[in-house]
Amino acid sequence: MTIRLLHQTDLFRPCADPDDHWDLACVYALAASGQLELGGVLVDFPPDDPPGRSPDVTGIAQLSYLTGLPTRMAVGSSVPYTHDRASLAALPRRDRAGAEFLLDYLRDSEGPAYISIVGSCRDLAVAAKLDPDLFRNKCAGIYLNAGTGHPDVAKQGGTEYNVMLNAAAYAATFDIPCPIYWMPCFETLRSDYYLDPKVERFGTFFQFKQGDVLPKLSSVLQSYFTYSLEARTDARYLQPLLAPRSDVSSYLTFRADRDMYCTAGFFHMVSQAVDKAGKIIAGSNADDAIFGFRPVEIKCDPNGVTTWTNAGAESNRFLFEVKDPDSYASAMTAAMTTLLTNIQ
Repeated sequence: MTIRLLHQTDLFRPCADPDDHWDLACVYALAASGQLELGGVLVDFPPDDPPGRSPDVTGIAQLSYLTGLPTRMAVGSSVPYTHDRASLAALPRRDRAGAEFLLDYLRDSEGPAYISIVGSCRDLAVAAKLDPDLFRNKCAGIYLNAGTGHPDVAKQGGTEYNVMLNAAAYAATFDIPCPIYWMPCFETLRSDYYLDPKVERFGTFFQFKQGDVLPKLSSVLQSYFTYSLEARTDARYLQPLLAPRSDVSSYLTFRADRDMYCTAGFFHMVSQAVDKAGKIIAGSNADDAIFGFRPVEIKCDPNGVTTWTNAGAESNRFLFEVKDPDSYASAMTAAMTTLLTNIQ
């Protein structure tokens, strides 16, 4: 049966972190190649700091146009999640819209229905609190891109950004009665991260230079990235796609390093993996894969601090693991580039 995905993202203009625009393109590339059906895009309500950001509906519209795939979208709640069910039920309609969007998506899904979380867990936590049985019966899995994965709490470091957005919601996610594929952004949140970015075993982070990937993509997809990453303000957002060769990325865009976190989950969702040469392979070829998921038991306190231990095959909680740190970054970059060539 067709795999369905609802993609939740903190996709803003101007962007907070441009990895979200790369992630969204990967999701559309999977949908364009027929590997999944995109059931919708849920965009976080923008945080106050820094001010001036809005949900990037133009980026969604551009990819929808390029792939010919009409896309439903919604904007999430402006109110932080709390465990008080009465308060959640009393939310204004506009602040319940994201949670209701998730619930409607699950109700309408006949086959495997997945959710990818690459921003705040706020609307997911509200939805699960309102109707946990729907998640138990209809959700095939949640890919949770947040947190730090070191097994020793003392070595996890500070609070990762996606957790910090709403720690109570992040903690509540681990109580949702469906499979959770936990993808910590880092193993350890280090103060010298920007000076010494490196791949770690229990963290999804990898980095590439945009100039190594952009020239290999179609001219129209390059224009999408140019318009999004450079925060173009021209309301005529389709014109750069119609005349892409006149819309050239700036020198700074090509030189920029891009930090990525979520890519492996998209491959895993459609039963694929990546080998150390960057080739996309069947997920059953576990011996060749550079990443995988191990069954674990996870506990998360209200502040978003996690502890985990290994578990048996009966567990429905899974932790992301890098199996080949030396080749992970280059291989994931190559596989992502191959995936994005599905958008022409």
